[in-house]
Order: sequence, then C-alpha cells, then structure tokens
Amino acid sequence: MEPRIAWDDLPGPLTQAIEARTGQITAVRTADTGQNSPVAAIIDTRDGKVFVKGMPSGHRRVITQAREAAVAPLVTEISPALLWHFDEVGWNVLGYEYAPGRHADYTPGSPDLDRLVHLMDALSEIKVPDDPRPFKRAEDRWRPYLDDPLSASAFAGPVLTHTDWTPDNILISPARAWLIDWSWPTLGAAWTDPSLLDSAAHRLRRPHRTRGRAASLPPPGLPGC
Repeated sequence: MEPRIAWDDLPGPLTQAIEARTGQITAVRTADTGQNSPVAAIIDTRDGKVFVKGMPSGHRRVITQAREAAVAPLVTEISPALLWHFDEVGWNVLGYEYAPGRHADYTPGSPDLDRLVHLMDALSEIKVPDDPRPFKRAEDRWRPYLDDPLSASAFAGPVLTHTDWTPDNILISPARAWLIDWSWPTLGAAWTDPSLLDSAAHRLRRPHRTRGRAASLPPPGLPGC
C-alpha cells in the first residue's frame, strides 16, 4: 500500500498547479481509501468538488496514470469524467469530476449487486479503438503467472475489462453506481470481469449471492466471449 501524503505536506508548486486548474481551493479532504496513489484528495472549490490523484513523474507505476487518462473517454457512461491531466513540476496528476457515494456492499442479498451487473453490461458494450495502447492485453498480462505460457491464449479477447472489482472501486449513489480507479484497463475475454468479481467476493468471504449474479453474464465458451 502506498503511503498517502497529506495536502499540507505537498510541494507548493504542485498544489499551485492543481489550483490553477480547479480554481480557488476552499477545503481539502485526503481520501481514506485506495492503495496506489501517494496523492488522493477531494478538493472543494467555489465551483464544486474535484477528486485528484497523482504520483511523482518518476514513480515506478506512473504508467497507470496514462492508462487512466487513455480509458477515460471510453467510460464516461459508467465512470466519473476526467477533467484534466498534467505532468509537470515533477508530478503526474489526474483531476476527476467528483462522484458522491459509498463503496459497494457485497453482502449476500445486497441491492448493490444488481448495479454491479448493470455496470458490467454497460462495460461490455464499449468499443475499443483499433490502436488500444497503452492498455495491456490479458494474455500478455497474465502469461508470466502461468505454468504453461501457451495457455495464456485462453484469456485473449477484444473486450475492455476493468480487472479490479474490489468494493473500494465501486461507488454507490442513490441514483446509480460508478466504476472508478482504471489503473489496469485490459483487453480480454468477456468472462474476465465476472470471474474477477467472483474472486473478489471470495476474498471477502461473501461469495454466494454475488456469484449468482455474475453467472447471469456470458461465461467462457459462449458466443460473444
């Protein structure tokens, strides 16, 4: 887990670069969830709230910032809009429309589970450009972890997948759900995200109801997968 840096401890040139894009900042609350960004905060301005996340330009995971920026135009129907992205003063920072809500509840019987299925359905309809860089392909991403590298072809496919369905990455508001934190957009088989949701539910020791809803999506081997 990446240690979170408090707003008051950030370099002055960085906070100034952010304020140049948000307008006058009136309050800041450091985000208390998430694991990968040294900077993550909800910023109040005269025009509303903005969520920012960032890391030093030389950080070993800075490519994840580029992936989030690249996927943003494709996922505007299911994820908060990306307002701006900069790489200057030694920092790489994304600024998002603020989406109010709580994190998803995977408890068996939770009404949130239907919204997860809706998100997956909407995600499965998104068309990816012919040149999908900087997204990874599933067969390349998971090949190093397989005993038989040739079996990686089973993960291949044209579908845009999120691949990290931890409850922290789902925001539930009264009207809808949002899918956030696109650090690892991956092109793969249609069954990838349902399987990873199942895995996330197992890790939480609450698999039963979620597995049933994930099963309503196309399993491997069916048309469209």
